[in-house]
Amino acid sequence: MSTFTDMPSIWSTAAVDRVRELGSIGAGHAANVFAQLVGRTIRMQVPAVRGRSTRPLAHELKAWDTGVFFEVEGGLGGLVAVFFSVRSRDNLLRLLVGERSVVEEPTPEEKEEAIATLRREEESALREVGNILVSSVVSAIADVLGTRVVPSIPTLAAEGAGAVLQSLLSARGGDAGLRIETEIFDSDGELRCLVVLVPDRA
Repeated sequence: MSTFTDMPSIWSTAAVDRVRELGSIGAGHAANVFAQLVGRTIRMQVPAVRGRSTRPLAHELKAWDTGVFFEVEGGLGGLVAVFFSVRSRDNLLRLLVGERSVVEEPTPEEKEEAIATLRREEESALREVGNILVSSVVSAIADVLGTRVVPSIPTLAAEGAGAVLQSLLSARGGDAGLRIETEIFDSDGELRCLVVLVPDRA
């Protein structure tokens, strides 16, 4: 976990604590919604505060290959994302979409169409899960702040999600050097996701 000395000067101790608490509340709501979605008990870790690092986000988040990203307007502003490891992503897709299958002895055209259709279904399922979880995070934060907070249309990165997050932050003019990460997971470790809040301001 990054120490407070890693944080830029605009983040006071009180501001960091405030954002960590908002991240915890949001992730707690996401865990409850995820539990309802998958029909399992979902737990959450204590939120981790991350500051600036000399390592790129692609390296820091290498264990989380797939991500669904939302820009957020209102409240703190910034980005909210949900990351999945490859194993968790595939387990989740099997749960939601079913096993990969194609017709017996398909022609090359039939096989290509079946794969393309499945990919569309999988991408749609991941976006929808991300949308459900992030909507619960944003709604919880909005309730605490007493303001309207609106997430954008989701951006899906099927792989290389850390690099995509870095790109999105750069497109917003850089980052404030602070993000809150909270892992939520089932008891068997089959379904794990990382809820990430990157606020524009305190």
